[in-house]
Amino acid sequence: MPAGDDKIFPKRIFYRVAFVQALLILLALGTAGFVARSLLKKQFLDQAKGRLHDALAITAQAIPPQPPTDWCRKAAERTSTRLILLKPDGSVWCDSRDDNALQNLADRPEVKQAAVRGKMGFAYDRDVLNAAIQAEQAPLVLHGSVNLGDIQEILRLFDTSFGLALLGVAVLLGLLSAWLARRLVFPLGRLILKTQRLVSQQPDVLSKEDLSHEVFDEWADLESNIDRLKQDLAAKTQSLSMEQSELDTIMGAISDAILAVDPEGNPLFYNSRFEVLFGSEGLRRRDLKLWGIFREPDILGGFEAALKDGRTGATKAFPLDSKEGIRRYFGLSVSPLRRQDGAIYGALGIFHDVTELKAAEQMRIDFVANVSHELRTPLTVIKGYADTLIEDLKGQGGPSMDFLNSIARNSDRLMNLMNDLLDLSSIESDSIIQKDPLSTKDITQRMLKQLQGAFDSKSQKVETSYGAEVVIADAQRLEQVLVNLLGNANKYTPSAGSLRVEWLRYGEDTILKVSDSGPGIPVEHHGRLFERFYRVDKARSREQGGTGLGLAIVKHIMQRHGGAVWVESATGKGSAFFCRFPGKEAKHGPVLT
Repeated sequence: MPAGDDKIFPKRIFYRVAFVQALLILLALGTAGFVARSLLKKQFLDQAKGRLHDALAITAQAIPPQPPTDWCRKAAERTSTRLILLKPDGSVWCDSRDDNALQNLADRPEVKQAAVRGKMGFAYDRDVLNAAIQAEQAPLVLHGSVNLGDIQEILRLFDTSFGLALLGVAVLLGLLSAWLARRLVFPLGRLILKTQRLVSQQPDVLSKEDLSHEVFDEWADLESNIDRLKQDLAAKTQSLSMEQSELDTIMGAISDAILAVDPEGNPLFYNSRFEVLFGSEGLRRRDLKLWGIFREPDILGGFEAALKDGRTGATKAFPLDSKEGIRRYFGLSVSPLRRQDGAIYGALGIFHDVTELKAAEQMRIDFVANVSHELRTPLTVIKGYADTLIEDLKGQGGPSMDFLNSIARNSDRLMNLMNDLLDLSSIESDSIIQKDPLSTKDITQRMLKQLQGAFDSKSQKVETSYGAEVVIADAQRLEQVLVNLLGNANKYTPSAGSLRVEWLRYGEDTILKVSDSGPGIPVEHHGRLFERFYRVDKARSREQGGTGLGLAIVKHIMQRHGGAVWVESATGKGSAFFCRFPGKEAKHGPVLT
C-alpha cells in the first residue's frame, strides 16, 4: 500500500466484506463436508444392508422343517452373521451365539415387518443392523444382525482427514477473499474520499491515479464519471456565484423596495432598499412574520391574494411611515412565486415609491383649485356686470345686446368649467365621503325632476327600473353621478328619443345602469372616454356644450366609493353606462388583475 493510502482505506467496509466472504466460504465448505459425509455413510449402510439381505434370503431357503437346535451356529459359520430362529410367538428356537440372552423378540420392528410372508424387515439398533425374514419350509422367522462398528470407525477417520483438508482449503480461500476484499474496497475508499471532498467543495488532494489496473474495471469508469461531475459542478457553482453576485447587484441598485415571503409569512429575502426604508433591526429574527412588519390591510391583502389564490395584484398608493418618521407613499405590486410543478412557495412584493408623484399630483390639485378660486372672482364680476347691462338694455336690441349676451353665455361656460374643476379637485383630495343607505327610487326621482325641463325640451321619454331598492353611497356624490350621466344621455339622445335608468342587484353590490338611444360610441374610444377633456367628436361636443369633465368626475367618485364605472356601446346602437357600488363598507385592498 503506498504511503498515505492508509488514510483513505475504508477499514470498516473491508472488515465487513472480508467477514461476509469468510462466512460464505465456511458455510459452503461446511455444507459440502456434511453432504459428503452423509452420502458416504449412506453408501456404507446400503452396502451392509444389501449383504445382510442376500445372506438372510439364501439362508432362509435352507431352513429345514424341523431344524436342530445347533442349526443356527452351523449356518452362521457360513455367513459370518449372527443368526436367530424365532418361533411364531417370538421366542428363540436357536441362537448362533448360544448365550441365551434373548428371550422373546416378537416386539422387534423387523420381526413385525417379517410377519408378512416373503417380506424382509430391517431396523437399526445403535451400531447394529437387524433384519428378519419368514422361513419358507418351516413356521419360523430367521433373524440376523451385523455390527456396524467398522463403518463408524471409517466415518471417524473420514471426518478427521476431510476436516483437515477443509481447514486447509478454508485458510487458502480466506487469504484469497481478504486479497479480493482489499482490491475491492481500496478503490472504493478512494472514490468515497473524492466524493466527500466534492460535496464539501474541498480541493482534491488525491493524485490523478488511473484505476483501470484494478481487478474491477468499473472503478475506473466510476472515477472518470466523478471527475466529470466535479468539473460540471465547479462550472455550475461558478456560474451560480456570478449570477448571485449579479442578482445582488441588481437588487441593491433597484430603487424600489422588494420583499419575498413564504406561505407562512416568513421573509425569504429582501433588498437593501427595503432594509433602508423599513429598518433592519427585526428583519433577521427567525420568528418575524409579514404581519409583524406591516399592519396595513392593503399590504396584507395583496400578499394573501398571491399566496392563497396565486393572483397577481396591485394596490392604490398608501401612506407608510419610514423608520425616520417621514411619511412616504407607496404602490404595491405582488406576484406569486411558483415551483416548476406550479406549486406556490411564496410571494414577491415590490414597493414602488410614489411619494414624489403623490406630491406632484397634490401640487396639481392645489394649483387647479387655487386657479379656479382666483378665476371665479373676476368671472363673477364679469358675469354680474354683464347681467346688469343686459337688464338695463333689455328691449333695445342692436349689436351691443348681442355682445353682452355673448359675454354672459361664455361667462356661464367658464363658471361651469371652474365649478367642475373645483369638484374634481375636491374629489381627488383626501376628503372623506359619507356613505349611507339611500333609496334608489327617491334619489333618482329627485334628479329626474331636476332635469325634467331638459328632457321636455327634446320630448324625450325616461324609463326607470328599481331591481335594487337601496344603495350604499354618499348622497351628494351620487347626485353628481346621476346628473352627469343623465345630462350626457340628454345631450346625445335625439329628440323624441328614450332614456332608461336601472338599478340592479349583483350579489352584494348595486349596479346603476343609464342607457340612451343616441348615436353610440365607437369601441376605439372606450379606453379614453373617462379622461379629462377627452371628446369623441370635438366639433359636435362643442355644439352640445359641456366642460368635458363630467365622466372624469363620475370615474373619481366611483373610485372613492371603492367601485368602478364602465361603458358598453357601439356605433348606431346607443350607449349604456354602468356604475358598481360595493354592497358593504368599502375596504382598502388590492385591485387585482
